[in-house]
Amino acid sequence: MNAYKSNTRLYMAMVAAMLIWGISWPSAKITGRYADPELIMVWRFIFAAATMTSIMFFMGIKSQFPKKSLSYVIIAAIFLVGYNYNYFKGTQIGMASLGGIIVPTMSPLVTYIFVFKIFGKTIHRKEVAGIILGMIGGLILLRFWEINIQSLLDSGNIFFIMAAVIWAGVTIATQKATTELQVLNFSLWLYLFALIFSIPLVPWKSLLTVFQFDWIYWINFLIISVGSLGFGTTIFFLTTMKLGSEKASSFMYVVPTSAMGISAIVLGERIQWSTLIGGILAVTAVYLINRK
Repeated sequence: MNAYKSNTRLYMAMVAAMLIWGISWPSAKITGRYADPELIMVWRFIFAAATMTSIMFFMGIKSQFPKKSLSYVIIAAIFLVGYNYNYFKGTQIGMASLGGIIVPTMSPLVTYIFVFKIFGKTIHRKEVAGIILGMIGGLILLRFWEINIQSLLDSGNIFFIMAAVIWAGVTIATQKATTELQVLNFSLWLYLFALIFSIPLVPWKSLLTVFQFDWIYWINFLIISVGSLGFGTTIFFLTTMKLGSEKASSFMYVVPTSAMGISAIVLGERIQWSTLIGGILAVTAVYLINRK
């Protein structure tokens, strides 16, 4: 009974986290109008680490250096830097609503494929059907009948595809780090290592230019750093550690709805029929794979 209540609370927190992730897509596009991806993600990691430190302080949790899990934390941090670059670059060039559908729907499918391959899990018929359906949905999302290298680059979709693949790596590395670290400790060290890896990418003279930006930037920046990365991603990691990477990834189907809705309202982005149909197929695919 206690386990059921615990999981129910976790499910509710996860849905809230995924809604915030959805809202973060249009916010990322707005912040991308002010600065390059490298500068934004450095400050994003700083604020996320500060958020984790504050939460751990108030909860009385001591920082524990990840001795045994260090390699997995470093791998996850490298993947997280790569994900953030593609996340911001994609939203700078392309539509936030499309990124908010491609990444959350394609990443769980990539995660499932990697998990089956790496951990040697048995693939059942419904999972095969889900993967095939997800691939079809992904092709429709990308409007495969128009695809060429130039269109992928011009639309920003290539960055969304890369983000989806890289996030699968973050998810799996997180699951592998569960043997030693409590989730808040893991998140703190993940953001600190990601900060260390990303700082060399930014010229020192431009590091403090963010303080010249207006309140619109800062509101949206706080959404993507404190809200999305500090709260949302930490809840995602907690779910990954407790329920596994496959189950955690399945919650990402909540993201497209909020990403599309907020992008349409705030950015005035028009939702194409291919986005709706492809998104529905991809969400159905994740449901099929996750269904018992």
